[in-house]
Amino acid sequence: MSISLFVAKRYFFSPFKASFITLISRISMIGVGVEVMALVLILSVFNGLEDFQIGLFKTFDPDLTIISKSDTRFSLTATQFNQLAKISGVSSVQPILEDQALIRYNGRQLVVTLKGIDSSFISSRRLREQVVDGDYLVENEGNTFGMVGAGVFMSMGMNFDDVFHPVEVWYPNQKALAKFQINENAANLKTFFPSGVLQVEQMFDNQMILVPLPWMRELTLADSNSVSKVDVMLTKGANELDVQKAIQPILGTNYQVQTRNQQHAILLRAIKIEKLFVFILMAFIMGIASFTLFYALSLLVIEKRKDLRTLLAMGITQQQLLRIFLSVGLFISFSGALVGMALGFALGWIQQTFGIVPLGIPNALIDSYPVKMEWFDFLMTALVVIILTFLASIIPARKAVQMTFNQKVNQPKAD
Repeated sequence: MSISLFVAKRYFFSPFKASFITLISRISMIGVGVEVMALVLILSVFNGLEDFQIGLFKTFDPDLTIISKSDTRFSLTATQFNQLAKISGVSSVQPILEDQALIRYNGRQLVVTLKGIDSSFISSRRLREQVVDGDYLVENEGNTFGMVGAGVFMSMGMNFDDVFHPVEVWYPNQKALAKFQINENAANLKTFFPSGVLQVEQMFDNQMILVPLPWMRELTLADSNSVSKVDVMLTKGANELDVQKAIQPILGTNYQVQTRNQQHAILLRAIKIEKLFVFILMAFIMGIASFTLFYALSLLVIEKRKDLRTLLAMGITQQQLLRIFLSVGLFISFSGALVGMALGFALGWIQQTFGIVPLGIPNALIDSYPVKMEWFDFLMTALVVIILTFLASIIPARKAVQMTFNQKVNQPKAD
């Protein structure tokens, strides 16, 4: 062990004695620990929120979706559908036609999003577990039904027992409006009866209705093969990136194949940016807290003047003296960082396991803040602690060197 590390260890691990300098050292260590604990917990909550959003997307989003780069609606040939279905890892290919329309029922009206689906959607049992009331179907014996989001169902006051008053759906007739014909032909009208209530998440529940694809094409006057996107469901264990690469050559450059994360790239990017800014802000606060370390080392230099003169007489060099106080600063910060990481891990595990801190949002899908701890966050936190404490220790260490080597002392002075 070098003389610098030995002396620094003696200064830091010396028996506790009640003094103002010792108190400042302990406060700086506790301050570093609290900041590290808070940063670890905050980053873990952001990880939990991101993981929760991705898990929520899996509930109602497909593994892959195909959209056109230029058109809101497009058509794929039967050959292309067959080629997509034969790709290794693909379990189902589902044409989707989605658009907004006005619904009216029982004197109320609301603009909703209609999603036309076919038998492949029903066969894959997508959203089957999210049907909280009614049946899982959109067609039965030639009759048209719709699976309605819970928010839409309640706001419109729909009733399964009302078999005499169907839900009216109005969609603008683009051809008539293009000719400025504002009459009864300016909007297409079709009806359906509610078959089930879907409860997925708030945005979905407040605007989505699933209806038969042929019925949707008739409402929107779309072609018999027209779709707004094609959903692709994968088999368990299939690699979505490999399937994505296999699909693209079949469609050509005019179409884009998106993974589930790419479908919500803006939201996920916003979460990451927010996490980054919180990390920077907490690192800045940690830098302010490191001033207590600066003052602790400065006072330690003053207190150890007699010891420094003794070390000088023993032949210690400037570099060794500089390393002594830099090492003391690292000992203080590392002790606080280790305690903070341990407390952050413990509290994060308790929140992850027992959910002791509630989310505080009525009717939320989760009751408490989600937590997901990642080793990278611990590593980055430790790196920030090392950098800040090193910077905070430089000035006191240089002051110790300057005071010891540049001042001429004729005789020892009592502290």
